[in-house]
Amino acid sequence: MTTIDLDDEFLELFFNITNAKCPKNFDLIDLKKQLLNIVDTLKELNANAKKPIQSKALSPIVEEENVPTGPAILIVDDLGVITYQLKVLLSEFDYDIDCSQEIYDAVNKFKKRNYEYVVMDLFIPTEREGFILLTELKKIAANAGKKTIVGVITASPRKEIEQQCKNRGADFFLEKNSDWQNSLFNIMSNYINDKKNEDEDDY
Repeated sequence: MTTIDLDDEFLELFFNITNAKCPKNFDLIDLKKQLLNIVDTLKELNANAKKPIQSKALSPIVEEENVPTGPAILIVDDLGVITYQLKVLLSEFDYDIDCSQEIYDAVNKFKKRNYEYVVMDLFIPTEREGFILLTELKKIAANAGKKTIVGVITASPRKEIEQQCKNRGADFFLEKNSDWQNSLFNIMSNYINDKKNEDEDDY
C-alpha cells in the first residue's frame, strides 16, 4: 500500500486544514496523530475480523462499487479529518455512512433519511451549537417515532458536559482519549448486536 507523507501541505490540500483553522489547544501535530491512530485501530480490529481489512486511512477517498448493506449512520464533526477517520473506520464494517460538518446540514440530512445511529462532536464549533443539534435531533426522532441512537464525542475533559448531554437525550458519551476510535467501534458494535438479537426475538 502506498502511503502519503502527512506533512502540513498534505493536510492543507487534502482536508483544507491549517493551523489557523484548528480549535484552540489543537494544532496540526494533533491532527496527524488523530489520522494515524485509525491505522493502529484497524490493525487491532483486523486481528479478530473474519476477513482481512485493508486500511484506507492514508489514501485519498475513492468511490467504490460495493453498496453498503449495514445500518445508516450520520457522522457530524466540523473537522474534516475526524469525519474522514470515522467514515473509513465504520465503512470497513459495511455501515452506510453520511457525513456533515455543520448543524444545519446535519439537521436537513437527518430529516430526509432514517438513520439508525448518529455520532456527533459536541463542539461544532462551540458546545452551544452542539447542544442545540443534540436537542433538535432527539426532538425530530421522537416526533417521527424513530429510535435513533445518538452518541456524543468530545475532546473536552470537563466532567459536567457528559451529564448535560445525557440530560438532552444522548444515548452514549465518549471522550476523545488516546483510544477513542476503538472504544467507539466497540460501543457501536454492542448497539448493533443488541438490535440484531431483538430482531431475531421478534420472529
